[in-house]
Amino acid sequence: MTRGYATYGDDPDFEAEYADYAEPADDTRRDLDELFAAVDGLRTAVQDVDARDAGLRQEFADLADRVGPGAPQEHRIDQLGRQLERLQQQVQALERAVRVSDGVPQANLDDVGAETRALAAQAARWDDLHKELVTKEQRARHEQEIARLGDVREAGARCDADLLDVIRRLATTDRGSRARGDAESSLRALSTRRRTLLDEEIPAAFDAAEQARLALREADAVDARVVPQLERAERAWQDLQVRLRTRITDALGSNALLPMWFSHALGVAPPSGTSGDAWIRTAASVLAYRVTFGIKDPALPLGPPSTDGADTTERRWTWRARLESDLDELSR
Repeated sequence: MTRGYATYGDDPDFEAEYADYAEPADDTRRDLDELFAAVDGLRTAVQDVDARDAGLRQEFADLADRVGPGAPQEHRIDQLGRQLERLQQQVQALERAVRVSDGVPQANLDDVGAETRALAAQAARWDDLHKELVTKEQRARHEQEIARLGDVREAGARCDADLLDVIRRLATTDRGSRARGDAESSLRALSTRRRTLLDEEIPAAFDAAEQARLALREADAVDARVVPQLERAERAWQDLQVRLRTRITDALGSNALLPMWFSHALGVAPPSGTSGDAWIRTAASVLAYRVTFGIKDPALPLGPPSTDGADTTERRWTWRARLESDLDELSR
């Protein structure tokens, strides 16, 4: 065994049994030796960076005991931690190449089966269904139209009360007095106001309130039809996420190789620490995107980008933009 891999080159029994056969191609052997050397070199680099990281952390701890925490030193430690993780990912990628050359089976995450694809199709209906619902803002406007009719009717009632008060003052004041003149002016203004209310404002408010009531009844009917479908779509999405997360974690725990698109976008293993949960959520969402839109590209996790004439407000492209942002966040 060399570097953890079987070579058979130093096995006397092997040489005796296969002495009559031609030697394997030198190119293949040389390529494998180069891969082994690269893996060994990266392992050494990882160990060096790990040692430097441990030393800096101890140095930082000693410094913190004396003068308190220091942001620049902490930033250097974070940078070295990220460098260490990237080197570890490179080691894993080279090990993957060696395992491929040894014929290790590869995991096909995209081959999810008909039942999971049906869940994805059910979950994909959520956006279109949600667009059918009347929004809270629209409902609030309808309710305001209904309330306005009450306000206009109250204004009419106040106008009638003021008219009665003016008529009483006219009945109790002398014809030539100043108070009677004021009452007559008020009478003309109130009469005009009452006519406007009766002929224009109250009828318009009544029609608007009737239209608002009709719209709310239609919205209630849409809710009764759509909300159960939305709930089914939400349950389908949750079930889909559980299935895909399980599929990914099972693949990580097996000896199978992850697809190239997965390794390119997410690496070959989740990061350490609290970011691991965000990593698996993003991984499951990327796989859900591929299943939903039937993406089979072996290298691009989200398939080819949108064309110039594509409507980027469509769900496919808005979802893609969110996933691209999530992947960028994970790579920082």
